[in-house]
Amino acid sequence: MHIPVDYMFVFDFTIREVRRMRGTDFGNLRAFMMIVDSGSFVRAAAALKIAPSTLSYTIQVLEGRLGTKLLQRTTRTVRLTEAGSRLARRLGPMMSEFDTLMEDLTEPREKPSGTLKLCVPRMPMRLYMEPLLNGFEAAYTDITIDLTIGDVLVDIAVSGFDAAVIPNRSIQDDLVSIRLGPELKRIVYASPRYLARFGAPSEPGDLVHHNCINFRGPHTGAIYPWEFQRGQERFEVAVSGSLIVSDSTYTLSAALSGKGIGYGIEPISKPFLDDGSLISLLEGWVAPHPGFMLCYPKNRNISAALKALLSYVRKQSRAGSRLNDDRVNGRLGSTHIVRT
Repeated sequence: MHIPVDYMFVFDFTIREVRRMRGTDFGNLRAFMMIVDSGSFVRAAAALKIAPSTLSYTIQVLEGRLGTKLLQRTTRTVRLTEAGSRLARRLGPMMSEFDTLMEDLTEPREKPSGTLKLCVPRMPMRLYMEPLLNGFEAAYTDITIDLTIGDVLVDIAVSGFDAAVIPNRSIQDDLVSIRLGPELKRIVYASPRYLARFGAPSEPGDLVHHNCINFRGPHTGAIYPWEFQRGQERFEVAVSGSLIVSDSTYTLSAALSGKGIGYGIEPISKPFLDDGSLISLLEGWVAPHPGFMLCYPKNRNISAALKALLSYVRKQSRAGSRLNDDRVNGRLGSTHIVRT
C-alpha cells in the first residue's frame, strides 16, 4: 500500500491519543500497521491469526477511538484516507523502534550459520536484494546463501526455498511477507524513431492502433495486462503487436530499436528516458506497480539463518537504506541493453 510522503502535514491527534493508549489500543494500532504493510485485510488477518471479520471490527474500534476514518475498503483494494496516511507515517517509526528493541533483546548470543536458499526475480534483485545481501553477507559470514535468480513464481512450501521475493499482488495467504520497498512507477515508452513514423497515443485507448511489445509472465505463461488509472478508477487495456517477450530487458531493447511501444517500471528505463533514447507516453495515466515482498511460509519452523535475514531486512528498511538510491532512480549499472 502506498503512503504519500507529505512532511508538511502535522497529525496532531496521533501523539495525543497514543499517550492515552490502553493495552487493547496498542494491539489495534499494530493491526492497523499490519494492514498498511501487507496492503490486504486478508493477509493481515492471516499474519495476526484472526478472522478478517475480527480485524474489520478491530479497525472500526480504532477509528471510533480516534474519531476519524483511516481506511477506504472496496472488494478489491484497501486505501489509506488522508488521516490514515498521516497516522501510518507517524506510527510506523514508533512500531519499528519497538520491534527493533524486541529483536535486539531476543537475538541469539552465537552468530547463526547454515545455508539460506532464496529465489529472487531479476528486477527486485537489482533494485533491492543485491544491496541488502551485500551487507548481510558481510555481517553474517557463517551463512551460505544459495541464490536462484529468475522470473519464476515459486511455491515456497514445496520448492525447498527458505524465502522468495514475490510481487505484492501475487502473495498467497499462507505466507508471511515483509515489504521491500514502495510501489514503483510504471511508464509507457517508445523511441523517437517509432513516434516519428506512427505518432504518439494521447490516451490509453489509442494503444490498440499501435504496435505494442507484450510481456508474457514466465511463471504463468499469461500475457500481462497494461494497467491504467484515472483518479480512483483502475482499468486494463488489451494491447497487441508483433512481439511478445518474457524478459523486461529485451522489451527495452526492442523499444530502443523502434519496434514498438513498451510498458514497464521507470527505474529500469530511466537512463534511456534521461538521454532521450526513449520518450515517456501517457503521463498521468499509468497505474503503479504494487512493489515486492520478501515472503516465507508462516507455519514452518524457520532456521536461525532465515531469522537473521528477516531481522536484517527489517532493520535496513527502518533505517531507510533498503533502497540503493542510484538503483531505484534507474541508474542500474549492471543492466546491459543492446541497441540496434
